[in-house]
Amino acid sequence: MKAIILILFFLTVSCSNDDGPIPGCYQEESRNRRIIHIIKEATGTMLGQQCGDGSFLLDPDSENQSGPLGQFYPCNLLEEFQVDGVRVVFSGYLYESFDTEDICADLFEITEIRLADQ
Repeated sequence: MKAIILILFFLTVSCSNDDGPIPGCYQEESRNRRIIHIIKEATGTMLGQQCGDGSFLLDPDSENQSGPLGQFYPCNLLEEFQVDGVRVVFSGYLYESFDTEDICADLFEITEIRLADQ
């Protein structure tokens, strides 16, 4: 019995998440988009009524914290941050896009967001 408990203990302790972060957005249509970059503690401005569908985009201040298209289209933006011109600090996952897509901003999943100090 001790041997079984010991084996279970070592199996449990040895499990890890070596595959990196687990995507939570943009996994529809069996496309299974990969996370291509992790953004941490970037500052930016919310832009309202963008892309022709009334969605909000994140416009990062720094080019080295942005994606190929420059702005982020967040899949999980909380309603309290859907204010045009509000300054935020955010972290999240930048997803790959495909050449055949017509998108106006880089696909992005927010992992943390807060109002920036004014």
